[in-house]
Amino acid sequence: MHWQLKMDSVCGQGWLRKSLAGALACCAACASLHAAEPSDQLVKALSYAPAQPDVNYEKVSKEQLGECTIEELKRDDGKGFWITGPAGQPLRWFADTDGDNKIDRWSYYNAGVEVYREVDTDANRTADAYRWLSTEGMRWGVDKNEDGVVEEWSVISAEEVTAEVVRAVAAGDPARFARLLIADAEIASLGLGAEKEAALRKRVTEAGLEFTAWASGQKVVTPRSRWTNFGADKPGIVPAGTDGSTKDLVVYENTVALMDEGGEARQLLVGTMIQVGSAWRLVDLPEAVSDGSIVSGEGMFFSATFSPRGGRNAPEVTGGISKAMERLVPELQEIDEKLVSGSGNMEVLQAGRADVLEKLVSAATDGKERADWIRQFADTVSAAAQAGEYTGGVARLREFAAKLSADKASEEELAYVVYRTIAAAHNLEMQQPEADYEKLQGNYLDNLKAFVTKYPQSPDAADAMLQMALSAEFSGESKTAQEWYGKASKGFGSTLPGRKAAGALRRLELVGNRFGLEGKTLDQRNFSSSSYLGGPVVYHCWASWCEGCKAEMRALKELQAKYAKTKLKIVGINFDNSEADFARRTTFLQEGKFPWVHLVDEGGLDSDLAVGYGILTLPLNIVVDSSGKVVKTGVHWTELDGVIEGLVK
Repeated sequence: MHWQLKMDSVCGQGWLRKSLAGALACCAACASLHAAEPSDQLVKALSYAPAQPDVNYEKVSKEQLGECTIEELKRDDGKGFWITGPAGQPLRWFADTDGDNKIDRWSYYNAGVEVYREVDTDANRTADAYRWLSTEGMRWGVDKNEDGVVEEWSVISAEEVTAEVVRAVAAGDPARFARLLIADAEIASLGLGAEKEAALRKRVTEAGLEFTAWASGQKVVTPRSRWTNFGADKPGIVPAGTDGSTKDLVVYENTVALMDEGGEARQLLVGTMIQVGSAWRLVDLPEAVSDGSIVSGEGMFFSATFSPRGGRNAPEVTGGISKAMERLVPELQEIDEKLVSGSGNMEVLQAGRADVLEKLVSAATDGKERADWIRQFADTVSAAAQAGEYTGGVARLREFAAKLSADKASEEELAYVVYRTIAAAHNLEMQQPEADYEKLQGNYLDNLKAFVTKYPQSPDAADAMLQMALSAEFSGESKTAQEWYGKASKGFGSTLPGRKAAGALRRLELVGNRFGLEGKTLDQRNFSSSSYLGGPVVYHCWASWCEGCKAEMRALKELQAKYAKTKLKIVGINFDNSEADFARRTTFLQEGKFPWVHLVDEGGLDSDLAVGYGILTLPLNIVVDSSGKVVKTGVHWTELDGVIEGLVK
């Protein structure tokens, strides 16, 4: 006799999720359903939707239903129904976590990762907690009366608070805004001095009372506004003893919600936020910010001046602003808006932007501000040159570097510009129709070596060493590669490039040693390389944005079929790292139907796995023999057939 699950839970606009006892009972009699025609149970299970509207989860078209499966499983986190999609990716996990044979957790996935779950914490078959997870954030909403509406946020990041503010203002929803404000009991727990506590209570009360009138009168946020990002300086601590306080307090001042409306960038000054436990709370009404305006943000704890963030990462000016800055920052923003909209001649706009940035460097009033503008000049001019938007970009970079040198700029500032000049010049030269790649690569390596010699302490020196090591590795010069990896790891061991270099050394030393790898697959199942003994294995590192990787996967599919009798196995290791990547990955795997598992590790090429093995570029193949020992690393796909043939003779 199989155990039975039941589910009665509020979902969406007050409609009821019916019992799974009747809906899914017959699927428990079989481990998995793979019929071409989807079962009623599967269709019904996939019809359930999150109670909250703003959840980005994977849905399946009617045409794909027949390729989905549903099975009854017992896992460490409970017993329930596991639903997977056409590529074997997880879609839903409806589970009984407390052993009472009733569903009490409903999990939704996107691109193989759980992004949202609803939980019944009081065993009455109705969800009363909503959690956003992984790529969807960290919010944890509490629904005490179980009507499907969040009443308070027990966990919410500062970024998510600003997004919620935009939604509340766009909808003119005072209740949604009110649950973002700090509560009376929370104010009492802060340990503020009497005067500061009274002032805070007054602000919060007025914000709640005035929200409706303010929201209806402002013109910056509309129902079409879409939150895009969060802007703020780093949070600060108000130490115990300030104005009679008894506890340290962590606060943000002058936070900003960045928005988009039909391609037009807009901003909303959200102001002060206070950290209370695992949540951030508002203390005041937002303030609409018009283009080019300078708003004096009267912070609750720190005084500061806020200037709207530029469309391309303009450095933030938090102190007083000079007359020159007051004129130049809006000028830069105007150019950025034209670049984003594509309205105007790109050459003229990019040259004009470089002119403004040079003036901002000269007008900077302190070292950090000056360094920020210098970096932005180097980054944006280099990018524009390589994108073909600024043909004079490389010459402009060289001219700027010469000016900095004459102006006695710091070695770090000069190195930053010089390194990006080298990279931009090389990439442009390689794009020429009749480029002599071998000669250009040699010149590039000479320039990198000269850079390392002249600026040995520059953070970019580590990256230059990695580039030289990688080139040597691809050329079969393992000794030279190890020398450069060794220098980078020794000189910059605490930095990301230094750790990558150490990982690359570790990878090169794998040959002849046992390969041990553990992790999670796309469907969140445990993987261990120890279970793949008895035949050769190709570990293929790839990403959906890498066209060469996808071409290799098609070749690997043919190779696996050719050596099927030898128990050849393929293991994919995926390094995608964005929502767009995840969606592209799902589509590619569904269409390609590659018959092997894929491991995932958050962070892309900066993930623990990529850094630990020095995986600097994709694709990359590691071949392991039947005993689990590495035969070769960095194998080109054209070599794989010969390597595998040698192993199975």
